[in-house]
Amino acid sequence: MPMTLLPESMPVSKKSMPELGPRLLTAASLVRRGSKVADIGTDHAYLPIYLIRNNISSKVLACDLRKGPLDNARENVIRAGCENEIELRLSDGLDCILPNEADDIIICGMGGTLISDILSRTDWLKNPHYRLIMQPQSHSDDLRRFLFNNGFVIDDEIPVCDEGRDYVVMNCRFADDYWDKDNELKTHFGSLLHNTDDISRRIIGRTVAYLKVRRESEKEYGDKNLSDLFKELIIQAEEILNES
Repeated sequence: MPMTLLPESMPVSKKSMPELGPRLLTAASLVRRGSKVADIGTDHAYLPIYLIRNNISSKVLACDLRKGPLDNARENVIRAGCENEIELRLSDGLDCILPNEADDIIICGMGGTLISDILSRTDWLKNPHYRLIMQPQSHSDDLRRFLFNNGFVIDDEIPVCDEGRDYVVMNCRFADDYWDKDNELKTHFGSLLHNTDDISRRIIGRTVAYLKVRRESEKEYGDKNLSDLFKELIIQAEEILNES
């Protein structure tokens, strides 16, 4: 059964919560109005508070793996007067969430490999009813590969710069008839290759540089076929960049 941390008695304060940065604001903009939300890895619960205060969602599960962050989140939730709308829950990913408790799932600030592991343990997400809003800190290719190999479609990838760092926020859903396996170009670059904004170009440039390093490493010490694949991806990416 889900483990719930009940708020302790604390006077409600008028103290305002810190404003969300561009990264979390972008995630919030993708939440469907009126949906029930689960925020995985909630940390200080700033995003759930924003969703409630702006009448985007009427119920949010603010989840974290560790008790410490949830204690911080609890204080913020009570100060914001949102304890009736935000439930704090100790949960490893989505393990302690039931299918009927959330419509939109937010997972921001984790590596793409970890996000993939969380999704792989939650079979009920393979239903077009749910929306996945995710912002991988690293290994976006691992997350895209998992999504493409398991019937999910990425409807949108929004590039955003927050405090000098570039991120991609993904808006995804399950589509039973959608399979994009073995599309390595899309796995590594997503839809950003066809964007002309500065943030996308920076992300693409770093991805190309990473693939060049991987190519040389595989060429010298590893798998020649993998080295050839990276070479082809680099050529394709640079051709698209030059055309645009």
